[in-house]
Amino acid sequence: ENLNRTVAKFDTQFTLSEHTQRKFSSALASLETAQTNLSKSIDDKNKHHAFTAGISSRNYGWTGSTLVFPLVIYSEGTGYNPSTGIFTAPTAGTYVFYVSVQSAHQNTIFLDIVLNGSSKVRAMAWYGSGNNVSISQTGTNLVILHLQTGDRVWVKRYSGTGYFSHDIPVTTFSGFKLN
Repeated sequence: ENLNRTVAKFDTQFTLSEHTQRKFSSALASLETAQTNLSKSIDDKNKHHAFTAGISSRNYGWTGSTLVFPLVIYSEGTGYNPSTGIFTAPTAGTYVFYVSVQSAHQNTIFLDIVLNGSSKVRAMAWYGSGNNVSISQTGTNLVILHLQTGDRVWVKRYSGTGYFSHDIPVTTFSGFKLN
């Protein structure tokens, strides 16, 4: 009879152990699924890169080279440096870049979107000569570029002087990766 009780006890413990093992296996499968989903989410997040940056003040006499857009309006992922005005591609892919510039009072300015030192498109905010009207013009352009990891894109002055902007930026630079 002791033997029967011992066998029954072991049988009960074995059944409980099998049940516990199934619960652990199920929990492990759930954790593995969650880890896979989290890894995919992180990978997807690393694929998205987008920014819009602007300038919140005017500079009528600016004649610099690279136009720096220090005010980041939107940023997802990495790549744009508001201290230098340069976007560095964190991943290879097809990107879209856009620039908008408003000329300073009765000035003309030409800005290029540049890839690794090579101008790709030009925005022109041109003030017509002989015109005594106090106006500002807006120049825009957009380019689609295939970038390799580490490629650099920025806006540089081709010619002209100054730009206008405001505390809500008028002169802006944007870019994003197509998926």
